[in-house]
Amino acid sequence: MPASRLRPLVAWTVVALSLFATSASASVVMNATRYIFRAGEREIAVKVSNVGKAPVLSQAWIDDGDANATPENVHVPFNLTPPIARIEAGKAQTLRIAFTQGDLPTDRESLFWLNVLEVPPKPADGEDDSSHIQLALRYRLKLFYRPARLKGSPDDAAKTLVWATHDDHRLTVRNDSAFHVTVNDAALRVGEHTHAIEPFAVAPGATKQITVDEFALSGETINVTYQTINDYGGFVEHATKL
Repeated sequence: MPASRLRPLVAWTVVALSLFATSASASVVMNATRYIFRAGEREIAVKVSNVGKAPVLSQAWIDDGDANATPENVHVPFNLTPPIARIEAGKAQTLRIAFTQGDLPTDRESLFWLNVLEVPPKPADGEDDSSHIQLALRYRLKLFYRPARLKGSPDDAAKTLVWATHDDHRLTVRNDSAFHVTVNDAALRVGEHTHAIEPFAVAPGATKQITVDEFALSGETINVTYQTINDYGGFVEHATKL
């Protein structure tokens, strides 16, 4: 079946860490929450398992940041095989991602997204179609292309984010490293007040601006606690003062 013929009835974009906590209707699970393609590697493998009780059809593609891009319209420097596969119940399919050619930066990581669409089987013959709601579940996971000999390390990048205040209600987070950093479960504490910050990501050399309306960010010590996500999908705790 050509990629352009597959269209979901309903598509859910699932963030990386909800992959293992989806509803009972989800049958496909991945072997990681993010993938790193290191320069010089021939290919990387992605394991897609069907933990359900019925076969499913999966469609996979890579995009460069446009979540609405369809498989036939994406242009990325990767080849993914097989793009469409039937996965039997209790079995797994290995996707292989190979780097082709692309004019990518050599001094910092580049971010792409791996999409895996699970299309459930049609109701069995004799079943009442009107009693079924078929949902096509889409997983969208980060795929990093990491050039060789980058300065520093992903762990150092996470630890050395530069947090700063600029007025009473504005906070910035600067990433001076060559690596993408994903921040989760961040919170500011000023005296007895606490402000939770929504998860965010900071690209290499970029700055994230955060507005804090609940209280002023001046006059007292500001304690910042946050988690970052490492290459293996694990959480690493950090703390700093402003």
